[in-house]
Amino acid sequence: MILNIYQCYETLGLKPDASMKEIKHAYRRLALRYHPDRDSSKGNETRFKQISDAYKTLKLQYKTELKATKKFADLYPEDAVSYYEQAEILIAKQRYAEAIAFYDKVIEHLPKYENAWLKKGNALSNLKRHEEAIDCYEKVLQINPKSTDAWNLEGVCFSELKRYEEALECFDKATLIDPMHLAAWNFKGVCFFNLGKLESALECFDKAIKIRPEFAAAWYNKGGVLSKMNRKKDAEKYYKKAKKLQ
Repeated sequence: MILNIYQCYETLGLKPDASMKEIKHAYRRLALRYHPDRDSSKGNETRFKQISDAYKTLKLQYKTELKATKKFADLYPEDAVSYYEQAEILIAKQRYAEAIAFYDKVIEHLPKYENAWLKKGNALSNLKRHEEAIDCYEKVLQINPKSTDAWNLEGVCFSELKRYEEALECFDKATLIDPMHLAAWNFKGVCFFNLGKLESALECFDKAIKIRPEFAAAWYNKGGVLSKMNRKKDAEKYYKKAKKLQ
């Protein structure tokens, strides 16, 4: 199984863009329930592995988004800050359509504030309105062509639309700008996997592992590719490595 951001939420029984508090709560509850030391029933070990990898992937995603917003209130007009904060509250409640209206108000005040466009794109993506989300990410890239987050998230949207070649172009841009962009390498590997280009997928997951050797999801995803290639023994080795890193 190859992990993507939407599957991570599903694995933890959450809606997309759940708060970090909700993600942690779901992880702890499920990890306690399925931990092999607590219940050695058949399938529990695999389930526990999926839960742990999903949590680590979402935690990494949350940290990436947090970096872009932490000083917003210190830099911008009071009205825009208020609208932005209201949008964030609505996002935490999964009220994406309402949040979009407030992001639009922010954009009215600050049409070149790239993070408002980025977050609007995320809200649209969570509503499965991927074409509109792509338009928002394009706005970000007009403002800042070197936004690796916009390139990466646009790639995710193209991948969700099964437009894998376009997705790969986006992931290429992200990794060219920032060769250490872990999420882009991981999603790029997922994209190659979906195209059946397994050797290329392996290369991407190897890149992710080289960047962060403790990134269990990349080890697990590499195991998934090897399993697809009928290299079961090799796959099991990587699954075990992923387990040790949890």
